[in-house]
Amino acid sequence: RLVILSLLMFSCSNSLIQEEPATIKFENAMKYIEDSKFARAIDELEYLLLVDPMSDVANDAQYYVAESYYNLNNYNRAIEEFEKYLSRRSLSNKLLKKSQFLLCKCYYKVTLDYNKDQSGTYIAIEKLQYFIEKESMEEYVNEIQTMISDLRTKLAKKNFYTAKLYLRLEELDSAVIYYDSIIKEYYDTEFVNYSLINTAIIYFIDDKEKSISYLKNHKNSFISIDDYKSAISYIDNLQLEQKTEYYIDQLK
Repeated sequence: RLVILSLLMFSCSNSLIQEEPATIKFENAMKYIEDSKFARAIDELEYLLLVDPMSDVANDAQYYVAESYYNLNNYNRAIEEFEKYLSRRSLSNKLLKKSQFLLCKCYYKVTLDYNKDQSGTYIAIEKLQYFIEKESMEEYVNEIQTMISDLRTKLAKKNFYTAKLYLRLEELDSAVIYYDSIIKEYYDTEFVNYSLINTAIIYFIDDKEKSISYLKNHKNSFISIDDYKSAISYIDNLQLEQKTEYYIDQLK
């Protein structure tokens, strides 16, 4: 009986020893986070997850690892860690929502400037559109929608300046193709009006009536009716039978 009792006591004490470090490590990490010492917090939390991955605080520890990388502006690593968190079971509803929203922000922040590769922008839009439809993101819908709008504007800007490049090369038909992609795909961005007007100016070079007809056929593509009226007026006031350079100079 004494041996059994001793074994039970050892087992209980061993369990306490196993549980205590995870709790203490987590509390220490929280203090580091409060002091904005995110790298130190990551060290504590990653050690906790390594030695006691099944502890009661493991899920929260994984979340705060991800959030700490986010606060260090290491968005690519934060994406990895948020994905790990979201793959876990029995998540806190509050942290689940925060992790999904911060993951959206990570994808948004890792996108490059418009004049660089935009593959990350397409991925970000896809991810944001996926999360915006989730019921858990209801309170963040406006912010996610703003991010999506910014990313779409970036893609439109990329196409717009690609069109400008073709204009410098005097490849007007290629420029029109890029303007057309903006009109069809990025109709809700600030570049749509410029694309419509520039296309009309290019058509004007050969045929004024074709130019006016184009604008009338795309009346509903303008952001507002006033923008459409301004475009018609602008085209009407262009001089006829000028050199191509004159019309290129009129482009927006």
